Amino acid sequence: MLPASTLFLDVSAQRDLWPGGAWPLVDADGAGNVAALFALAASLGIRQGGSRCVHLAGQPPPYAPRHCEIGSDGAAAAAGCDTAQPAVLLGSGDHAAAALDRTHAYYLTTGCGGPPDADPLARAALDHLTAGIRDTVVFGAAIERGLDRMVDACLRRRIRTHVVLDASAPADPAAAQQVIASWKRRGVDALTTATVARLLTRAR
Repeated sequence: MLPASTLFLDVSAQRDLWPGGAWPLVDADGAGNVAALFALAASLGIRQGGSRCVHLAGQPPPYAPRHCEIGSDGAAAAAGCDTAQPAVLLGSGDHAAAALDRTHAYYLTTGCGGPPDADPLARAALDHLTAGIRDTVVFGAAIERGLDRMVDACLRRRIRTHVVLDASAPADPAAAQQVIASWKRRGVDALTTATVARLLTRAR
């Protein structure tokens, strides 16, 4: 795993899904590990992007409390989860041409687990993020929802995919274990935060 050809994709690293949020899936240890990965990306110049959970105000999903409503504080990036490059949130359904570059970290919007590349702009942005990438490192909230969809998107692009389990949290632990087992059958690596740091710093 080389920093220049690695992409970090964080999923729903948002205040409402962190400790103290409206739907706190990620515990304090997990939040610390996610923050460590953000710091690692900044120190090594690793490309970053991911997806954000976004809901219209007053329209909560049927399986979760109200969270990550558009424009709310809870939808903002969690503590320690600011990218080194300016982050750009690409709205789902916006089919306008985007001037994609290498100076921004692009985030795709989902409705709590929908495919991150469901519309043309999102698909183009994920293709742009993954261009020239050999390894993706995926982590964040809702293993069996948002993370699983992001892993699927990476595998469709035939990219070697790693999930950082101690920096990832489930909404439903039993369902998440089934998803993790299916990842392993498909060749996805399950790593720890410490292992990711060791592999990337050793490769410098």
